[in-house]
This record gives sequence, structure tokens and C-alpha cells, in this order.
Amino acid sequence: MVVEGNNGPVPIVYGHKQSTVVPASVTGEVNHDLTNMDVAMKLHYLRGVYYFKKSEIIDSLTVLSMKEPMFPWLDMYYQISGRIRQPEEAGNRLFVKCNDCGVRIIEAKCKVTLDEWLSDKELLSRCKHLVPSNVLGPQLYFSPFTYVQFTKFPCGGLAIGLSWSHVMGDPHSAVNCFNKWSQLLQDMKTLRGKPNPLSKLESNNISAADKAPADVVPSSVKEAVESVGDTWVLPNSSQMATYSFQIKDHELKQLQSREGLQVGEFELISALLWHTIAKVRAGKEVNTITLFKNNLSRSNTSLANDQSISSVKIDSSPSKLDISELAMAISKDAKNETQMVEAFVQGENGYKDLVAYGANLTFVDMLDLDLYGLTLKGQKPVNVEYAIDGVGEEGSVLVMQGNENDAKLVVLVLPENELHKVKEVLPMSVL
Repeated sequence: MVVEGNNGPVPIVYGHKQSTVVPASVTGEVNHDLTNMDVAMKLHYLRGVYYFKKSEIIDSLTVLSMKEPMFPWLDMYYQISGRIRQPEEAGNRLFVKCNDCGVRIIEAKCKVTLDEWLSDKELLSRCKHLVPSNVLGPQLYFSPFTYVQFTKFPCGGLAIGLSWSHVMGDPHSAVNCFNKWSQLLQDMKTLRGKPNPLSKLESNNISAADKAPADVVPSSVKEAVESVGDTWVLPNSSQMATYSFQIKDHELKQLQSREGLQVGEFELISALLWHTIAKVRAGKEVNTITLFKNNLSRSNTSLANDQSISSVKIDSSPSKLDISELAMAISKDAKNETQMVEAFVQGENGYKDLVAYGANLTFVDMLDLDLYGLTLKGQKPVNVEYAIDGVGEEGSVLVMQGNENDAKLVVLVLPENELHKVKEVLPMSVL
């Protein structure tokens, strides 16, 4: 994304400065073992952006003042300041050496106003300027898990971008971790001391799910065609693009009433998009989909890939079925494959490189995440956007709360040559 200057096109986001924040105190000789599910998610990255309008509060905040609470914050979440280490012996687990190497901080400026920026619906094309697109590797020993970018707009607005390596935890972990930083920014008294490292590591012990038969191949994920080596990124032959739109709650209620459905909002939206994308992929059946949902019994302070992974299979072409039939299949026929994925990732000769998002058309339920819980000294963001990098060619659909109380935000990550067709087929009322 560029704008025209006197000497030709210039970057729309410029003036980048980089620094590092580390925990306030030394963590010590602590290692954080990665579970099988952590490793299964290693090729995926979460990118989020929080937008804040100009105000007295925003004017009073400097990058230095926003970095200050990060030091005790990283005392609490010391794992994200560590770095990946490979096991010295075959069969041992990947782990994080909690060596306090820190989180990368980026400062930047934007040439257009916040309103102008938000008017562009091509989510990925704009967000990639506000969130670092770094991945883990090829120097794994030195690659940060987390980046935070502060971008100031000429109108006085502010964007805060979060880049999160999925190997450290699922979207629930990322959102709650980042929300905790904003709580410390509001009031350092919310800090209740550094958690006991051993108690946190015990919560990341290998579960009984690892005892599931390793020779059973789950339908929800696939093994990468080629080994990625020490650069943890999925090579795609298709150029992936991202687009977002909101669906009003009253539109969902109308659809539920018309179809005579009693299913959740996530299931209904997923059925609508499944049906729509299947129409676009004429001749290429989309009979199997993958579902990601949050584990509601988890702790709000843990860092873990604790999401459930399910698959749904149907015999008929989804483009020829009613939305109500697809919604009921998602609601009633989903097969939980979480334990199978945990077992499958660990092969006889080491870990496999798995594709989770986009192995099949993948639907991600983020509706229960407190996206607007990140506030700056009490000021809420006017808009929050999340997308996933490293999505396979089958694509992914994220469903989350919109910037209004009566709307849901839908984020599509699809091959570029499909996305414009999907926008044409989608009902105009939801665009």
C-alpha cells in the first residue's frame, strides 16, 4: 500500500523503529516444553490490530509509557520472551528456553487518517502494514514469538498490532495475554506477583490425548507436502487474500426464522459461508470441513493450544443442500479429533509438519473472545481485527464479535482468485 509523493510512490506506513522489551526480573533456568498440539500449530500465526480514535487519553500516551507495563507483564508471561530450542536427542520434545530474550516492539507512522484507513475492506492488504509478518526461523534460536507495533495516524489515532506465533497458544491465549498488558497499563496494582514457573509448566504437561493411536489419520488436518525445516512457514502455490465484512444480528435472526433453525450464530454463519464457497468451487466438492472452537473450561491466564479441532463430513454436495441442512450437520455431526491430531503430529522419526487452518475449508469460532477487553486507560478500541497467516489453500473463515454490539465480524482467508467470486455470490445484505 503506497501513496503518491513528489518523487513517486512512497510507503503509506513509514518511520519504523525497533526495540526490545524483556521481563522485569530474571526468569532463571526454566524450560517450557511444547505439547504435541503446540507443535501441530507451529506453521500458523495470529495477526491482530486494535484501532483507537484520537482523544485526550491517546494524546497523553507515548510509546515509552505503553512499554513500561510490559516489563512486569512479561514477568507473568515469561514464555513469550523465550526462544525455540530443538531437542538434542531424537524423540525428545521441542521446548522454549525461557532466556528473557524479549518481545520486539515496532514504532511507525501512517500517512493517511484512521477513517481513510478503515474504509479499505481488503483486510490483509492494510493490516500487513500494521502488524509485522515475521515467522519463526530460519534462525529459530533467535526468532521472537511476539511482535507489538504502535502506529500513529496524522489525525491523532493509534493502531496497536499484535503478531503472535500460534505455537505459543491459541487465539484465546493471545487475546487474554494481551488484555492483561492493558490492565497493567490502567493500574499496576492488578499485578499479583510473578506466577510460579513450575505451576505454569505443570499445566502444560502432556495430556492423555497423546496416548491416542498415532496411526489414525485425522480428517481435520494434513501433513505438509514438504518438510519446512527451520523456517516455520507454509509454502502455498496460491496467493491468499483476506476480506472482512459484518453481519447484523437481525440478519442472522431473519435467516434463522426463514430456515426454521435453532442453532448457534457460529454454526449458522459457517453454514452460510460453506454453502457460498462450495458454489464458487464448482467441480471441486467441499464435503469435509474443519472446525476450531475454544475450550470453555480452560484458565484465562494459561498459555496453551487448548482449542478443540473437529471435522464434519457430508455425502452430498454442500452447494445443493439448504443452509439449514449444513447448519444442522455442523451442530450435530462434528467429530472431535483433538486427541487424534495430538497423536498424529508425532511420527516415528520426529514431529510432522502439519497444516491445520486450511487443510480443509476451516471455520474458527472466536465469538467468546474478549476482543474489546483491551483498553488504553479505559478507552475502548473503535475496531478490532484478527486474521491468520499460514492458512492452507482450502482457506479459512474466522467469526468474531464486530465493532458494534449487534453485529458479527467475518474474516475470509481464501485464494485470491476465489475471493472476488465469493463476494459476488454472497448475499448483498451481509456485505
